[in-house]
Amino acid sequence: MIQSVSFILLILLLPFQVSIAQKIISEEYPKAVKKQTIPWTTDWSTDDKQIATGGDDSLLRIYNSKNIALVKTYAIKSMIRQVKWHPKKLNIIAVATNDDQSIILNTVTGDTILLKGITYGARAIGWNYNGELLATADNVGLVKIWNLKGSLLKTIKKEDSNSYFSLDWHPTKNILAVSGDNVRLIDTSGVTLTTIKHRKENTGILAIRWHPSGEFFATGDYGQDNEGIKSIIQFWKADGTLIKTLQGSNAEYRNIQWNKEGSRLASASDALRIWDKNGQLLYTGKSEDLLWGIDWNSKSKQIVTTSIEGHVKLWTERAKLVKETAD
Repeated sequence: MIQSVSFILLILLLPFQVSIAQKIISEEYPKAVKKQTIPWTTDWSTDDKQIATGGDDSLLRIYNSKNIALVKTYAIKSMIRQVKWHPKKLNIIAVATNDDQSIILNTVTGDTILLKGITYGARAIGWNYNGELLATADNVGLVKIWNLKGSLLKTIKKEDSNSYFSLDWHPTKNILAVSGDNVRLIDTSGVTLTTIKHRKENTGILAIRWHPSGEFFATGDYGQDNEGIKSIIQFWKADGTLIKTLQGSNAEYRNIQWNKEGSRLASASDALRIWDKNGQLLYTGKSEDLLWGIDWNSKSKQIVTTSIEGHVKLWTERAKLVKETAD
């Protein structure tokens, strides 16, 4: 009798669970989708076959990486701030949104896992080196750590509620680098290992990325160009020692990304710039509009960027524009 009642309850609850999933995300026909607005983020899939983008229009877009043809779109119900493919499981992607709709999505089945407990939105999201842990950094200074099933394992607070802008996992250790008005290195137990005030001016650090060697990391900040404070990229050791400061942009560094080998760093701002690991500027790709999202393919031969006017652009490893989406 108890088993029968349980079965009936399961049947009754199933439509309710499906309806909740549909509220989180729905697939839309690509040809009906208009030009995207302010795409904050892009990420190249591990097998190099797909590119994901997201931004203020709340649509997760999946492109064929060969020709930037739009394959499918998903309505997320919230503005998207970062997307990150799983490092090992194809078709699994994590999506950080501006409110409580951050999810893990299977792009083949459409199944979603809602990351419950993010109240004020997440600016950053990322998988650890083996894909077993997922971290979010949110708008009130909280880092949350999840497992692959979306269960919340840890919430890490700091002494204030200032927003985080970016995060990145160490390439071989469970150590997180997070940035906002300063830089913090923290472990998964919540211990702060290092805190860095990156410059005397109060300007946010929009991007932080470990070098693939794990020996140092790079940051890119907002600057305040109207006040004569130029945006900068900096290289740091884990103990807070400044290695190098790079200049050259007339706009904020929205995103930075190392190639797989760590021989090149690409930066997105008023142009695509490609630097070597010692901070020497090698190539500059001019852009008619500001670049926001950026990523390399796994072979380090191509770079994808998104721009403020809604364009997705493919570049060579020498910053030569190959193709971009039309208006």
